[in-house]
Amino acid sequence: MRIVYGPIKSLGLGKVVAVDPISRSPKVCTLNCVYCRLGRGGMMLLDRTAFIDCSSLMDQVGECLYREECETVMFKGTGEPLLASNIFDMARRLRDGSDKKVALLTNCTLLKDPQVLGQLDAFDIIIAKLDAASEETFQAVNRPHPSLRFQDVLEGIRSARERFDGSFRIQITLVRENLSEVDDLSQLCREICPDYVYLNCPEGCDPFHMVSRKDMQAAMDRFFGIRCVSSNAKE
Repeated sequence: MRIVYGPIKSLGLGKVVAVDPISRSPKVCTLNCVYCRLGRGGMMLLDRTAFIDCSSLMDQVGECLYREECETVMFKGTGEPLLASNIFDMARRLRDGSDKKVALLTNCTLLKDPQVLGQLDAFDIIIAKLDAASEETFQAVNRPHPSLRFQDVLEGIRSARERFDGSFRIQITLVRENLSEVDDLSQLCREICPDYVYLNCPEGCDPFHMVSRKDMQAAMDRFFGIRCVSSNAKE
C-alpha cells in the first residue's frame, strides 16, 4: 500500500502530496463516519502506535517533494492520522527535507491528549474536522468509539486552536443528518475563530446522506463574516 501518493486535489489547499501514516486496509480509526470514503467497518481504537517506520516514508517520498505544482504535503490516513504515534517525527523530517508546507487533516478525537497537543508545532497547517454541534449529531454522523464524547472533542479543538501558532482551519462535511445544526456549527466556528472554514460535500457515500446544491448554498450563507470555502454539492 502506498504511503505517499499524489498530487491530489484538496479543498482549500489545491494540489497536495498526500502521506498516509496508517497505510492499512481495512481502515483504523476512532470514528466510523456515515460518509467515510473508506466504507464501514475496519478497526476502531484509541491507542496510538507506529504503523509504518519513518524510513519507509522517506523511501517513498522521493520526487513527490519536488513537484512544482504541489506546495503542501498533507497527512491524511486510512483512518485517523494522529493514531500514528510517530507522525510528528515524520512531519519534522519532511519539513527539514523540503520547502513544502506540512498539513494535517484530523478528526480531532485525540487533540485532548497532552502528548498530542504539545507536538502540533510539527505542522504548518491543521485542518480540524467538526461535523456536529451536539452529542446526538456527533453520534449519528461520526459514530465514534464508545468512550468518545462530543464535548471532549470540542474541548480538544479549542485547546489546539489556542496553542497552535500555524494556520488553523475547520472542515465541516455536510450531510442530511447535520443540516439542522448549520447555525450552531457556524456559531461554534465564530467562537473558535479558525483562519478558514471548509464546507465539504462527501463523494462516494450513500446517496441517502448527500445534500443538494441548494442546501449547500443555504449553509454557506450561514457562515457570513467567516472566510469560508465550499466544494460543489451533488444534486
